[in-house]
Amino acid sequence: MWLVRETRWTVMARAGDTESGKVLRWEFDSEPPALEMVDRLLRADTAGQWREQDRGTPPPAAGVE
Repeated sequence: MWLVRETRWTVMARAGDTESGKVLRWEFDSEPPALEMVDRLLRADTAGQWREQDRGTPPPAAGVE
């Protein structure tokens, strides 16, 4: 018998628009490295392209690339 709880942190970013953009994903075992990735993305040369989403906006669907 197994009782398993798997908690993963996923950072998702869409490069491009909702129709033709590519969804980028990174998975982490804990929150600190996930937050580091968010900070890296915000500091990148393309950071002006990223914007915060409203809490009501669902993340990109699984499997969308």
